[in-house]
Amino acid sequence: MTEADIRAMLCRAMEAGAVVKVFDPAIRKMLLETGEDIEIASLGMDSLARMEFSIAIEVETGVSLTPDDLLTHNTVNQLVAFFLKL
Repeated sequence: MTEADIRAMLCRAMEAGAVVKVFDPAIRKMLLETGEDIEIASLGMDSLARMEFSIAIEVETGVSLTPDDLLTHNTVNQLVAFFLKL
């Protein structure tokens, strides 16, 4: 997967997790177009959103990333780097 593919997948996973901020045009642009880093904590994911986000990632990629694993990745760019290494 390319960086663009990973960013698009993360965006879809955030949509599946009902992360409201992903629908903000500025956040979406940062995520999909500019590659600017976004703090995961700033996205306002509650525990249910983190679970749905994790499930969506696993369904799409086959990679199990638990909600607790998400805590080890503070930013979107760290998640992108994680998937680029796979």
